[in-house]
Amino acid sequence: MQADEYQLNNQRIVIASDVNNLSRAAATQLIQHAREAIRHHGAFYLALSGGSTPVRLHETLALPVYQQQIEWDKVHIYFGDERNVPSDHPDSNYRMAQETLLTKVPIPSSQVHAMPTGCEEMQDCARRYAELLARLPQRHGKPCFDLILLGMGNDGHTASLFPQTTILAECDRSVAAVYVAKLSSWRVSLTYPVINLANAVMILVSGPAKAEMLYEVFNEAKHDYPIQRIHNEHLEWYVDTAAAARLIESDVGISG
Repeated sequence: MQADEYQLNNQRIVIASDVNNLSRAAATQLIQHAREAIRHHGAFYLALSGGSTPVRLHETLALPVYQQQIEWDKVHIYFGDERNVPSDHPDSNYRMAQETLLTKVPIPSSQVHAMPTGCEEMQDCARRYAELLARLPQRHGKPCFDLILLGMGNDGHTASLFPQTTILAECDRSVAAVYVAKLSSWRVSLTYPVINLANAVMILVSGPAKAEMLYEVFNEAKHDYPIQRIHNEHLEWYVDTAAAARLIESDVGISG
């Protein structure tokens, strides 16, 4: 497996040669999180991400060599965000997860929890999901995931926490609806309070289109991209060399 670990601005960053090796490294770490959670409290509460990079991670986890290392009957799947589309729509994060992972591993369907969509008022969908999350272990009055997977958009968004949207200021609700004007669409998303209280967060970033944004996120000249507000104590970045190109060639301090 071609991946190296570094420290950058006090954060752990694993740089892999390509998206395949990124996915193998991330899958190995996810398995470790699953084992620790199951050993500690008998279950693994995982929130999946949408986007393109997780597809390869899902396919990797479904391979027998990885799949057999997880006690799937003790895994509970949730989602970090969802578009306001039916569950069988091509843009649905739930559909993507079903097709690339959940139908390929022996997880009970009752332990897969899709975000509701199609509500007359989207905050009703958010409220219903928050009520579901209230059954999870709690920390400081908020649901506590064992692991939340996230990605990063070219504009620095993560989950459905987009620049200049109202959800960025949400400090109470664990789930909220947000209208993203530039996409002319409603979405439902986990909020910062829940993400930052999770036992661990893994951010997956791949491809040359993300290189400039990733550099700016780690550049000491501070910006205010939504992803920079992730302050989880156990934050792990998994990136490929194409996404890390600007970091590697710059004077941003990567140390082994």
